[in-house]
Amino acid sequence: MRFTLFALLGTALVSLIIWFGAIDTDNKAKELKLTAPTTTTTTTTTTTTTTTTTILSPIGTLPFVEIGGKVSLDYSSSISTVGLDTVTFGMTVKNAQKAAGTRFSPVTARGECFLAVPDEGPKGITFWIVESTVERVDIDNELIRTRSGAGIGDTESLIYELFGEKIETKILPESSEKLLIYVPSDPSDKNFRVVFKSDGRLIKRVWSGRLPWVEMTEIC
Repeated sequence: MRFTLFALLGTALVSLIIWFGAIDTDNKAKELKLTAPTTTTTTTTTTTTTTTTTILSPIGTLPFVEIGGKVSLDYSSSISTVGLDTVTFGMTVKNAQKAAGTRFSPVTARGECFLAVPDEGPKGITFWIVESTVERVDIDNELIRTRSGAGIGDTESLIYELFGEKIETKILPESSEKLLIYVPSDPSDKNFRVVFKSDGRLIKRVWSGRLPWVEMTEIC
């Protein structure tokens, strides 16, 4: 009789232990669910830089020139004191077109001095033709830069940093604009210049050429 009583009590005790363990296990599962890690999603915003160019419309044609080969001017072309890539100052219009691999079209009335743009290649390139020779090139394209990598969009401080004492500064009258003029030290280049036009902080235009045309701020 006693044995049976103890057996019943033992069975009841084991049942209670299992029941409380189940409750504790369920609570722990709930705790685990509550402390589950959260996932954070990050959105990245990409900034796009827009390149702005000034495009002049042709108003006529030049005498026909036979062009052989492909266009040599592209967005990797570089401006220097002596010209733009293979188009150098002092070239005749005919030879300049052959060197560029494309014909030029006038954008101002033809005369002793007029402006012309390449028919093919990047936009924002304007040649000054003076008495039938190329004497200056104006750049209105952020991608075409000097051999040192300077160009439109750069700060004035970068130009001074790159070229130091070779830069002469000219403040334009009644304006905050400046001309940062690169003057080469080599005597053979004494008549050549590269000019960076600034709004007082950033470079807005670049040109190069021979004196006196390179120092003009108005179209010839």
